[in-house]
Amino acid sequence: MAALLIPALATAQTSTPSTHTVRAGDTLWGLARQYLNDPLLWPEIYRLNTLVVEDPHWIYPGEVLQLSSNGPVASVPTADTPAPTATVSTSQAQGDAVSPDSGRADSAQAAQPSESEQAAAPAETQVTETQLNTTEPVGRETGNADLDVLFGPSRRSAPTGMAGLSPKAYHPIRRSEFYSSGFLSEGESMPFGELLGPVTPEQIRTVSDRAAINIFTKIAVMPPTGATYQVGDSVLIVRVDRNIEGWGKVIVPTGIARILDVSTKENTAEVIAEYGAIRIDQFTLPLEKYSNPGNVHAVPISDGVQGALIASRDPQDLKGPQDVVFIDKGKKDGVALGDIFEVRRTSSSSGDRQAATVPEVMATMQVVHVRERSATAVLLTVTSPDMSPGTNVRQIAKLPS
Repeated sequence: MAALLIPALATAQTSTPSTHTVRAGDTLWGLARQYLNDPLLWPEIYRLNTLVVEDPHWIYPGEVLQLSSNGPVASVPTADTPAPTATVSTSQAQGDAVSPDSGRADSAQAAQPSESEQAAAPAETQVTETQLNTTEPVGRETGNADLDVLFGPSRRSAPTGMAGLSPKAYHPIRRSEFYSSGFLSEGESMPFGELLGPVTPEQIRTVSDRAAINIFTKIAVMPPTGATYQVGDSVLIVRVDRNIEGWGKVIVPTGIARILDVSTKENTAEVIAEYGAIRIDQFTLPLEKYSNPGNVHAVPISDGVQGALIASRDPQDLKGPQDVVFIDKGKKDGVALGDIFEVRRTSSSSGDRQAATVPEVMATMQVVHVRERSATAVLLTVTSPDMSPGTNVRQIAKLPS
């Protein structure tokens, strides 16, 4: 029997392909069942593809996933790195890399872990995603003033120290940035539902307002008055912050939940993304559609929209890279997702001795969410952190439409 089984096992192992190209409807759970004969082994496929899959709960058609490794996934070189040769090309000296040919597709499917694996499943947080993106261009994460990465001439990637790993595909706007950055209500009445708290077990509301709500926690939510949720709907969990005169409330996302059960008045949902502290008595909103722009680079323009800073999302006097701000231009002004703006200090003079303020670029930022009259932007580089409300902004580049 053993002699018969060993050849059969070897045949089954050799028939498994080394890669899989993601198709619509695929999940890591399903791929583990198909290729590894056990859906609970989906973390093994994720481990092999951390430079392709930003979030194990979202894989996209067209991505090529490794199903097996030809060697250690993350190994320490056995020999010292050889010294560079005397002749180095210009592109090598600058660390240029070739941009991948294609970006993510719009369609996405979440890996659906069972209750038995939830404790081991990774959480989707901004911190985790930043750690995974260790090969993002230097200018994007560190505030380096070199913005070549945004416009395409060069791609400088942080070294990984791992053999056989290629740089991650460049994405001008990430899905998590679009959903986590927040926006202004612009005085509109919004379809808020209510987050009632975690359920333990399902359909039984937790009384304590200190109960922890984290990734994969099941929660009770109340739909907006006169509206209903459907099983499979995704909702944005938000806290409603301070009011800005003329612009309404500051809406700060804390996570995303997917509706699981609507059989009772208090619907049951599961947290599938976590962007901040999720608390009882926060609110829910229908999840907006995210249109992925692909891996295109911004194109410089000379006659861009001019406007002004409204405020920071989080009250603070000094601002730094990755801080979120609001500007007073939106869809009606032609502002779109991915637009690049400069924050500019204008020249002025005052007093008997005509003390002058020199005009300068204080920061660059990218639009990650757009409303009708306003837009949300993430600061990319900051040279002068003292940007106050009313500081001028000017559009300098747009993503190809």
